[in-house]
Amino acid sequence: MSQYKIPYNGNGYKKKGGFYSSGINQLLNRLDKLEHQVFCCGDDTDQVITVTDATYNLKKNQDGAFLSLDRAAGIEVVLPQATADNIGWNCKIAVKTTFSGTMTISAGSTSDLLIGGLQLVDPASAGDTDFFQPDVSDDDQIVADADEKGRLAGGIIEVKIVAANRVFVSGTLVGDGTLATPFA
Repeated sequence: MSQYKIPYNGNGYKKKGGFYSSGINQLLNRLDKLEHQVFCCGDDTDQVITVTDATYNLKKNQDGAFLSLDRAAGIEVVLPQATADNIGWNCKIAVKTTFSGTMTISAGSTSDLLIGGLQLVDPASAGDTDFFQPDVSDDDQIVADADEKGRLAGGIIEVKIVAANRVFVSGTLVGDGTLATPFA
């Protein structure tokens, strides 16, 4: 019988500097790093984009982007289509400037439906917080066309394509008055 154990547990005689203790561990560490790059974040741009135009169309290659909305007159951000090819695509959208116009986040297609939900808070009224969810029947947009729907500075929305025709949204928007759903 051999004194060696399986290389993963490695309590045999070949411990220090041997293949079993260092070679396999190094290989596993490299595989972990590679897996993280390929399946998680290798294609994330981590690009910070300040949006000042009335319409901004996000592209599939802008996975992981951070958008800062900075146009009070109104902005529509259009997401890429939620297809099987871009499941996992994600971005964050921050409201930098309070809107006097409409802030709209549109799915890439009217057949792409929003799931998840958004918390709306009113900092002017202590404890005034509400949570709104899309009904997953026809909600393909977030439309903040009034202060009650979260168009004030300080909000953030996280977006992730989770399936074909399904876009998960979460985050917190800042509103004022009687808070109302921004889903349309």
